[in-house]
Amino acid sequence: MSDARITLSSPREAREGGASVLSHFVRKHPICGGGVMGHSIVRRRHLRALRAGRNALFVLMGVLCFALPARAQIPPEWQAAAQAVIGEFERDAPKMAAYPWGSELRQGWSLARAWRKHNNGNVEIILAEYLTFTALCRAPGCAGSTIEGQPYVGMAQRVKALHAEQGNPTVLAANAHAWLAGLADPTGAAQKNAALWNKDLDVAAADFATGNLYALAWLIARTRPTPAEQATTFARFALLVQGRAWLGARCVDITKIATVLDAPPKVESCS
Repeated sequence: MSDARITLSSPREAREGGASVLSHFVRKHPICGGGVMGHSIVRRRHLRALRAGRNALFVLMGVLCFALPARAQIPPEWQAAAQAVIGEFERDAPKMAAYPWGSELRQGWSLARAWRKHNNGNVEIILAEYLTFTALCRAPGCAGSTIEGQPYVGMAQRVKALHAEQGNPTVLAANAHAWLAGLADPTGAAQKNAALWNKDLDVAAADFATGNLYALAWLIARTRPTPAEQATTFARFALLVQGRAWLGARCVDITKIATVLDAPPKVESCS
């Protein structure tokens, strides 16, 4: 008996090549092939069975193709990086540091993808987006796909309005840094960060995703009640875009936080 194998390299091939796949299978099938093809009753029965099987296969493949993106896996190094970076934020908040991790890593992933889909039409997020939304899901929480208690779509509209107000992402970054430099921060970190980040405005402004994150960070920071809290909030979220920042008296470097595989992520110091 012959060994008939059919390989569908893609859903498109399966969809467009259905007729050729069926005819190939009929020719090569050990029962339908050869002289048996002359018997019309046998042929019709097998064709009906093959068509039914083919249709079921297409339905299954369609389900898989649409379901897989929703179940995309979070890179393990990203999850470890998020816990390390957020752990750095919580060094000065022992109660929060002691709070056990729950679903924040998955919630942050889902919210980042929803944010990206709404703003850019795709779900190919970058690490800065994942870190940002995981931090927001850690505190204050993101139940119901919210950002600081507001639906993420509404916050995205506020980000869009801020971009329109500022004119372009470069101007937005420069103005955010000027605002930061003018805050009364007793640690002096606000002024150091403004000077550090002003050296290259493209880090925040050159990419659509990072520009949106920067605008979001500025919007969130301005809601804090005191200048010191505003400076701290902006520093934390801007760090996730910039890679380096002063958090109080310590300079933190996360530029290599997720670049080493099979090793614990490390938050480094800078000066």
